[in-house]
Amino acid sequence: MEGFKCIHCEKEWTKDVDYVCPSCQGNLDIVYDYSSWAKKYPRSYWKDNRDFSIWRYAPFLPVSDLTKAPRLQIGWTPLYKMENKMGSKKDNPAWGKLYLKDDGRNPSASFKDRASAVALVHAREQKASRVVGASTGNAGASMACLAASVGMPTTIFVPHTAPQAKIAQLLIFGAQVIMIEGTYDEAFDLCFQIAQEYGWYNRNTGYNPYTREGKKTCAFEICEQLDWKVPDWVFVSVGDGNIISGLWKGFQDLYQCKLIDRLPKLGSVQSTLSNAITQAVEHYLTHKKIEIRPVQARTSADSISVDMPRDGVAAVKAIVASQGQAVSVTDEEILDGMKEIAQKGGVFGEPAGVASFAGYKKLLTEGIVGKEETAVCVITGNGLKDVPSAIKAAGKPTVVPAELEKIKKYIGK
Repeated sequence: MEGFKCIHCEKEWTKDVDYVCPSCQGNLDIVYDYSSWAKKYPRSYWKDNRDFSIWRYAPFLPVSDLTKAPRLQIGWTPLYKMENKMGSKKDNPAWGKLYLKDDGRNPSASFKDRASAVALVHAREQKASRVVGASTGNAGASMACLAASVGMPTTIFVPHTAPQAKIAQLLIFGAQVIMIEGTYDEAFDLCFQIAQEYGWYNRNTGYNPYTREGKKTCAFEICEQLDWKVPDWVFVSVGDGNIISGLWKGFQDLYQCKLIDRLPKLGSVQSTLSNAITQAVEHYLTHKKIEIRPVQARTSADSISVDMPRDGVAAVKAIVASQGQAVSVTDEEILDGMKEIAQKGGVFGEPAGVASFAGYKKLLTEGIVGKEETAVCVITGNGLKDVPSAIKAAGKPTVVPAELEKIKKYIGK
């Protein structure tokens, strides 16, 4: 690690900077010595590495004292090749070369554990007394889970609309939960003020640059699990924009170190009811200027329900640089995708987690993604985090009398 570079004004800073750019208050990107990496860590370095977690990539992460890392299994989540076809041949093309990266297998059942793990190590290196964060549920539950495993106190701000399952996670892991009568964006602002006033470590996505570093490990895994063959597309659901910018950072790291010979196109997927980044990409393509405008988010995919994306500029830059696509899908299409990948792929994702698949399916049907192109859809959260949406997608079972003949009659139907 050499220092920081502002994503907004592009000024560079030393390692002593905290959180954001001192000049413009923009988000920071961590800068590394790629020439050093390329010499020390060829592909053979990982061949015999038996640490199947994000810490197998420790040389590429901005932390040094791994004795402070949580001893939970984080990362190296399964990558499944999909074999089935979707819908009828008349209405839909066959699935292309599609893989699902099931990050619902992490300790808190969320992709966010990657970010929380790196942030937690950094917080402990900084001798923080408490970690604070704002969340619609997943990021907070993730931080509470990992912090509990090392005895770090946490305070998590959540909107009152957060799903009950995620609130249960926060409470069972012992976090101090501050549920506000307001939106995620209001929770974010209040969390920021409290962190400053009390001197607590701020884990917030789109503010703390270390979260992006944890999320980039997913890109490392995708390439390594595909035997270093880069997929043509990587699709992911987008809220704040931190995951997609993190993925792009990971692919860039590998490319700069000559571990991969090309970069994938990124598919940014949002709900039509929370699509600030999609609109920003469309604006950029027309006006060649990045402008993030807030929306009134009201999607049922709570983990990507964001009025003002806090890492929006980095997300737009990543999508554009990758020559990818920003697509919006309806909440109905997200629920259909939730049911489809569960019934045809055996992966149970929450709505925000499966939005990536809904976006992939839409662009495949429109011919933007070719049938022969390889694509990875990152499923960012487990479906048990939002059971009401799962029931809405799948329907409720019929109650049948406990009588053999009536059961046989029901089966016959």
